[in-house]
This record gives sequence, structure tokens and C-alpha cells, in this order.
Amino acid sequence: MERISIGIEKRISLNVLELALRATLDGTASSAYFYELANAEGIGKNRAKKTVAVINRMTLKNKLLPYIMDNKETINNMMRNRYDRPLLYVAMMCGAYTIFYDTLAILGKYFHVQEEVSRDLLLKKLSEKYGNNRMLDVAFDCVMPMLVEAGFIERPVPGIYAMRKQEKYTEEAKKIYLQSCMLNNHNYSADMNRNPYFEFIN
Repeated sequence: MERISIGIEKRISLNVLELALRATLDGTASSAYFYELANAEGIGKNRAKKTVAVINRMTLKNKLLPYIMDNKETINNMMRNRYDRPLLYVAMMCGAYTIFYDTLAILGKYFHVQEEVSRDLLLKKLSEKYGNNRMLDVAFDCVMPMLVEAGFIERPVPGIYAMRKQEKYTEEAKKIYLQSCMLNNHNYSADMNRNPYFEFIN
């Protein structure tokens, strides 16, 4: 069976994502600026190239970009709201890489019936779509820290993950989260109770 490409090989911090998003919104985003952001992370040349590729995919090449550009003022407001930021940034992650969406959907399914999910179980379920290989391990070690930094999940002990329920976010933040679901789910239903991706929000 042919495995789906994963794509992500390097994690970026939410600070870098925010700076890149602001540049995208005001029309100043460029490869040169993205290299500046990557180099500020204190990494080597090869890693910087991978970082720039991720920044590009998260912003200028994001499937959510048309929605983001049509709602610039709303997006700027979300970045100023600490309850909206997690939904905004996770939506962007899922709009850029399918593996973020798949990871949250799997986690949501298990969090619905239990409080913790192990790394081994999550990797096993992801491997059913992406294959059990080195690239999945690399991607996993990018995806999970970014979701932890965004405040969607926490890691009480190594190898174990727990959910952090989102609250007090605005309807605008909920809308972009819904948009990220629609982009990844051809069988999208407005009934949030039917999709484990929505386990993280009320």
C-alpha cells in the first residue's frame, strides 16, 4: 500500500510562527525574512533550510491562507487573545500538514474515553496511514512539541499525553478551527459530536 507523504522534518516555535504570520498579513513576508527567523533559532545551514520550508508551508503555502487573508483584522485580534491563539495556531498547523490533523483526531478519539494516551499507541495508529518508518518518528517529534507549546496537549510524564480542553475562545477562533477541519475532512459534518477533532473544544 502506498503511504502518504508526511512533509514536516523540523519543528518551529510559536514565536517564529507568529512573526511569520504577521509578515504574511502585512505583505512583507519573504524567503530572506524567513531565513532571518530560522537563523535566529541558532541552527545550522541545513536545518535552517528545513525550517524555512516549514515556515513557508505554515504561512504562504498554507491551505488556510485565503481564509486568513480575507479576515486579516480578525486574525490580528486572535493573536492578541491568549484564549484564541491556541486555536489559531493549531488550525494553521493542520492547514499546512495533514499529520497534525490526523494526530489530533486520533488523540480526540481516545481522550473521549480515557484521560491519557501513550506515545506507542499514537505512533501505531499514525503508522496505519503514514507507514512505520524513520520519517514518521521525525515528524512525530516535530508535531507533538508544537501541540504541547500551543497548549492543546500536555505531557505529564515522558511518553504519555493528556488533553488540555480549550475554553474562553471567541467564535472567530472557533470558525478558523472549523475551517481547518473542513480542509482535512472530505466527510466533514457540522455536527461536532461526530468528529473527534472537536474533542479539544467545547
